[in-house]
Amino acid sequence: MTTEGQGIDGSLLAEIGGRLERLSEARHRLARHHRILVRAATELRLGRSAEGVLAQIREQCPELLALAPAPAPVRPAGRIAISA
Repeated sequence: MTTEGQGIDGSLLAEIGGRLERLSEARHRLARHHRILVRAATELRLGRSAEGVLAQIREQCPELLALAPAPAPVRPAGRIAISA
């Protein structure tokens, strides 16, 4: 193999290694988020207050709440139209 070919091989290997490392870190982060959210859902089902669950999530992983979409605004109930 030529020196140029070895350089390309080395660059490709470095790129693949870097991507594998980033994927590994992302999997770890997602697994942690999953574990936190599963526990939060369980605690809500067991009757813990939403405020308490949110405080726990905020303590364990503040960025997780930053990723969550804002809750939909609650609209007041309007009158129901009755058609004849």
